[in-house]
Amino acid sequence: MDFKPSELCAYYRLCRYLGIFCIDYNPAKKRIRLRRSVLCYVIHFALQAYLVGCMSVMVTYWRRCFKKELTTTGNHFDRLVMVMALGILVVQNAWLIWLQAPHLRIVRQIECYRRRHLANVRLLLPKRLLWLIIATNVLYMVNFIKTCVLEWLTDASRLFVITSLGFPLRYLVTSFTMGTYFCIVHIVRLVLIWNQSQINAVIDESADLKKTGANRMRLRACLEVHDRLIMLCNDEISLVYGFIAWLSWMFASLDVTGVIYLTMVIQTNKSIVIKLITNVVWLSPTFMTCAASFMSNRLIIQANKTAKILAKVPRTGTGLDRMIEKFLLKNIRQQPILTAYGFFTLDKSTLFKLFTAIFTYMVILVQFKEMENSTKSINKF
Repeated sequence: MDFKPSELCAYYRLCRYLGIFCIDYNPAKKRIRLRRSVLCYVIHFALQAYLVGCMSVMVTYWRRCFKKELTTTGNHFDRLVMVMALGILVVQNAWLIWLQAPHLRIVRQIECYRRRHLANVRLLLPKRLLWLIIATNVLYMVNFIKTCVLEWLTDASRLFVITSLGFPLRYLVTSFTMGTYFCIVHIVRLVLIWNQSQINAVIDESADLKKTGANRMRLRACLEVHDRLIMLCNDEISLVYGFIAWLSWMFASLDVTGVIYLTMVIQTNKSIVIKLITNVVWLSPTFMTCAASFMSNRLIIQANKTAKILAKVPRTGTGLDRMIEKFLLKNIRQQPILTAYGFFTLDKSTLFKLFTAIFTYMVILVQFKEMENSTKSINKF
């Protein structure tokens, strides 16, 4: 099936240049395909080798470049967050390059729905989000160089400084990956809105008995579109992006905990405003992860509106009644639509789980810090 280049093609191209996946739009054949170029795989394996090398250096020289003001607990936790960031990116890149076939199916279906049902709709989110991602990546890299390279790692060797650059690289790759996920979920939601408007149109004409047969066919087509969209979210999107979301949530809990703990421990002469801005930039990956949950939650709410619309339809004694009752019985129990690879549902309730994890980690860190202070006090005597 032929496709016209859409707003998402910029994401596909950037992800291919970053070695994330090889999906791209072919203008000659006018279709989305897997462009298995040597360049994409060279970048992918070079990035993986660099990340593995960075992890090896950090683990081998674990106690190098520890800062006295961070305390032993803070130094070990900070190093753990760095190693976890690199390890998660290695797994994430391998996952996406391995699942290119189902990813291609997702992209082709999304582009197909975009062309069929949203041809006259101008999508503003993809372009605005792309510029936002680029801007936050620039700020994140500048903040990392200023804080870590020029302040914390002034006495470190060049090898260790180069190794530490893998940390902001994780946000670069993950931001474009999650940006593609945002756009896909946004398009699915817009298609659901369009589909529900068609269902409302069928319901408005249901009183006309002359159009019963035509309305039945239109309603069946609308319900099939709804079922295919839900199946796409449950099976394909949750498979490819759900695991990435789970990794992002796991890292977010560590990242936020580390930022809060280091802010409490390190005493600087910087103003509160500067500290706040710096911490907000540090938490950019977490904000993007939270935004993914809100996007998913909006999709779930929109999908559940279909059953609510059909539940209010008055019975006419025609074939539409049986079709509606069958759909409502099938959807009487609301199943999760988007999940983090089955671990949990991607909705706003996930934020509570994140806060719980952060609170737990903070309690553990504080306890270790108190034990460390107690040990130092005892050793003085």
